[in-house]
Amino acid sequence: MSFAIRPTQAPLTWSIALHAAIAGLLLVGLVLPEDDLPQPGLQIEAVIVNQAVLQAAASLRREDEQRQEKKAALQREEQERLAQLENEKQAEEQRQLEAEEAERQQAQAAKLKTEQQARAKAAADQKRKAEEARLKAERESDLRARLAEEEERTGAAFKGLKAQYIAIIQAHVERRWFKPPGTPAGATCMAFVTQIPGGEVVGVRFGSCGGGEAFRQSIENAIRNASPLPPPPQPALFDREVTLAFRQGD
Repeated sequence: MSFAIRPTQAPLTWSIALHAAIAGLLLVGLVLPEDDLPQPGLQIEAVIVNQAVLQAAASLRREDEQRQEKKAALQREEQERLAQLENEKQAEEQRQLEAEEAERQQAQAAKLKTEQQARAKAAADQKRKAEEARLKAERESDLRARLAEEEERTGAAFKGLKAQYIAIIQAHVERRWFKPPGTPAGATCMAFVTQIPGGEVVGVRFGSCGGGEAFRQSIENAIRNASPLPPPPQPALFDREVTLAFRQGD
């Protein structure tokens, strides 16, 4: 009994043929009676066949082991590739987290710097405003002092010039005053002279006036004869109404 095995067949065909051959041999050995057993010549052929089957089985086992090893190697490579991808993914996520953290820290530092600059600017502005207020108060105080001093000085000077102007008018009128005889000595009279710009007299009125009617009339005549009155040395000294005082001598 012989089995023809073609090495060029596919591994699956070899496997099926091998198992079939082994099963057939076992069945022949178990079922056939001793008388029906193959002759010694057939046994040699069976041994040769069995050796071929065993070799084929060993070859199949080696091929299967190689396939398993290759499959395992591919699986390891795939696992390594997936692990590498996972590591790269984790590394990229870590880089992104670090970049976000660095950006957050930079933003926080910029915000802190901006706040510090704003506080420094506010403090500087407050200090500058306080200094400006102090200088303004000092300037105003100095100005008030100078104005008061100038007003006092100007007021005194103005009053002096005004007194001189009234004295000039008084002398101008008295040079035209003819005192009437019989007027009591020491008699006084207050006259209020109304003038217009240019010195023209337009009115005369009297306040307290003693010495009689002739005394008062002589003063009014002198005032009207003195028109126009002398001009003031400064326009600001002009008064529409001038007060003159007259006194009868001894």
